[in-house]
Amino acid sequence: MAYDQFKKVETPEGVHIEACPVCSAIAELWRFSETSESPTETAVMCSNGDAFGPQSGIACEGCLLNMPPQEFYRDTIRDAVRFWNEYAKALTSQRRARNWEAAKVLRGPNYTPD
Repeated sequence: MAYDQFKKVETPEGVHIEACPVCSAIAELWRFSETSESPTETAVMCSNGDAFGPQSGIACEGCLLNMPPQEFYRDTIRDAVRFWNEYAKALTSQRRARNWEAAKVLRGPNYTPD
C-alpha cells in the first residue's frame, strides 16, 4: 500500500482561514510527512487545482498556491493558519493599492475622493 504524504485536515471550529490571495478560492488545511514515521508539518493551501491558462502537466496545474512553497509549512495548525492569513492579507493589500494606482488614469485629473 502506497503512503499518502498529504492528508487533508478539517478546519477547527472557530478558526478563520482567508481566501486564496491569488485566485480567491477557498483555502484548506493539509498535513504533510515524508514517511509514516516522519514528523508532520501543516500548511494552508489553495483548493483550486483546476488547470487554466497555459498550464501543462499535473505539477503545473491550478493556482500557484495550490502547492505553496516550503516556507508555508509549519509545525502547528495555529502557526500555519497565522502565516497564511498574514500572507493573504499582505498580498491582497498590495494588489488593491497597485490596482488603485493603475486606475488613476481612469479617474481623471479632476477626481477627488468622497
